[in-house]
Amino acid sequence: MPADYQSKIPFFDATQNITTRQHVDKMNDFFDLHEVEIEDVTMRFFVQSFGGEVHKWFRALPTASITTLQVLHKQFLDRWEVKKNPLQILSEYENIKRNVGESVQDYCVRFNAVYNSIPTNIKPSKGLALLNFPDGFDADMAYQLQECDPTTLEYMQKNVVSVEENLLAKRARMRSEKRVTIKEEASTSDVKMDTLIRTMERMVDWLTITDRPEPPIRNPNFRRQQQSQF
Repeated sequence: MPADYQSKIPFFDATQNITTRQHVDKMNDFFDLHEVEIEDVTMRFFVQSFGGEVHKWFRALPTASITTLQVLHKQFLDRWEVKKNPLQILSEYENIKRNVGESVQDYCVRFNAVYNSIPTNIKPSKGLALLNFPDGFDADMAYQLQECDPTTLEYMQKNVVSVEENLLAKRARMRSEKRVTIKEEASTSDVKMDTLIRTMERMVDWLTITDRPEPPIRNPNFRRQQQSQF
């Protein structure tokens, strides 16, 4: 097992905003990621994920009452799964949205958990689920997912991470290009303003020179007339 594996195990104490089915899915993902296949080991890891009242509940179970991982899952779900009205589950499915800060992987897990919890007699088809899945994202992300022309819900969810990465890269590139454009426009505007200021200064100088009063013309005979009087 990888170093410090205990810190990597998902935690469940029935107080977080996560369903029991989501926790089961997260643990199964953990087993797949670390290639844990021995059932006894997976059961021990699953129990290590319990905390608080959930851990107390497990400790109180009769000795040797849990023999397989499947039995452990069933006991766990029967005790800690929040029972909902079927129509309430269907409404939750129809209005499900990705939460702020929620990773696309976590949203996929949550979407599948809600979809799979819908009773069979009212469950929408996989084709309708494929159409509903993109609506949980913002408009740009939904459009990009639909542009991939996926054939199945599984295919769409498999590629959702790469679709988001491409969209984020595109948005970053557009922001960078916009900053460059704004900078160039500001630079051009500064040049035009400097030119206008210099033109105005020259005009002011020219007006100052042309408006200066000319010195009065003195009579050349004035001094001579004064001398003749004496």
